[in-house]
Amino acid sequence: MSGWTAILGAARAERARLDHAGRDLPRSQPALMRKILADNAGSAFGRRHDFDHIDTVERFRAQVPIRDYDGLRPFIERVAAGQSGVLTSAPVIAFEETGGSTSGRKLVPYTQASLAAFRAAVLPWLADLADERPRTFAGRAYVALSPVAREPSATAGGIPIGLPSEGAYLGADLAYAFASVLAVPVEVAKLRDVDQWRFATLRHLLAAADLTFISVWSPTFLTGLLEALPTLAEPLAQALHDADPARAHLVETALAQQPIDTPSIWPRLATVSAWADGASRGYAQRLQEMLPHAPLQPKGLMATEGAVTLPRRGSPYPAPALTSAFLEFVDDAGQAFACDELTEGTSYRVVMTTPGGLYRYDLGDRVACRGHVGGVPRLEFTGRAVATDIVGEKLTEDFVAAALGRVGAGACLAARATDMPFYELLIDARTGENLNNQAALVEECLRANPQYAYARALGQLGPVRPRAVERLIDRYTHVQARRGCRLADIKPPVLINDIAYAALMAASPQGASPQ
Repeated sequence: MSGWTAILGAARAERARLDHAGRDLPRSQPALMRKILADNAGSAFGRRHDFDHIDTVERFRAQVPIRDYDGLRPFIERVAAGQSGVLTSAPVIAFEETGGSTSGRKLVPYTQASLAAFRAAVLPWLADLADERPRTFAGRAYVALSPVAREPSATAGGIPIGLPSEGAYLGADLAYAFASVLAVPVEVAKLRDVDQWRFATLRHLLAAADLTFISVWSPTFLTGLLEALPTLAEPLAQALHDADPARAHLVETALAQQPIDTPSIWPRLATVSAWADGASRGYAQRLQEMLPHAPLQPKGLMATEGAVTLPRRGSPYPAPALTSAFLEFVDDAGQAFACDELTEGTSYRVVMTTPGGLYRYDLGDRVACRGHVGGVPRLEFTGRAVATDIVGEKLTEDFVAAALGRVGAGACLAARATDMPFYELLIDARTGENLNNQAALVEECLRANPQYAYARALGQLGPVRPRAVERLIDRYTHVQARRGCRLADIKPPVLINDIAYAALMAASPQGASPQ
């Protein structure tokens, strides 16, 4: 397809730039840092931190402290109010909303340079994929398009909240090519009614016999769509019949099977890309079961704030996005390391400096170094760095995710600060189902944490208690969507606090399915 020809041509050029950076890590990453600082030296933040006189990584660390979102919030609020030149010299063209299971809404500023930084990660990934699985680009693609589901909005200063489409990450020069290869037109994302969006999305997907590539963020986004097929089978088949009776008969027959015969519906599907690490691991396995004929490729770590890693040849673990951001990795002792200083087997907290105005930004994510290929580290996302701590037990998300893996997908842990604090194991199950064995398994895993075991021995914490929550992920998705998160970006829950717990319990399972 001609659209893929244009995209892959640009992808190979971008990959060459990334490969060049990887051949000289000690120079390429500091050079990117200096460019970002030089471009933004005239901003209020740059003047305050004397960007003009920062020429080494050591000086950068001495003059600019690590900050989380709250540390940058005063600057971001000034940008949102309409002030220019606050974090970046270039204008902010849009904000994106994001939020986690324990924090409120965050607005992330985007400039043209920060969009180019995403492009510098996405395109090399596509170039590698084209070499490894060329059939991926022989047909059309489905790229997760969330419904609008709310009125368009802007900040007090008039800056739009939300990018027009996923194609914005590829650049204006590839916008037409991107639109031409989509199985679901970008206009479908403009539908504000979630039920209408879901039906339209599935209708286009079922009509796409030439679907070869699916790229989503959270696997639950796609499993939610696929799980809606049996309920909508009859109207979908009727809608297809009007345009292609033979295709409608094939789809109707496939949807009547248990499980759904997805290989018959999409026989050419060559690659499914989705998060498959950390909390998403079990849900990715479920997605693979639903699409057994298509290899699932785990995505790298691409946060709303910027690209950290991307899938690359030579290892199942992704590589740093060396041309997208200046990356630092902080170990448990608090020492920061550059990309070329990482030790295999060690876990780190990600700190990034982006062209979009985030300087030494604590992303709140943890990665583990799983080796090196050509001197470039390979990094596995293990979970959020934020720890839940009721009485000093300090449970981290990656640790809890491993424990939840014992009970399969569709579970999370809620910290319950009652008179006798305890952790409640929420499992997607029918009310009344006996879940005591699952709770005992998780309790056993949590006791591997010495602080948790000590708190249990002292009677500071009660044992894990199970609770069945029908359509757990649908409820959680509903809660997160109401907080402003895009449906395609919502990650499965692992650890939630009392506020998120109360919202989750209040969500109606009947009205909580905007997947």
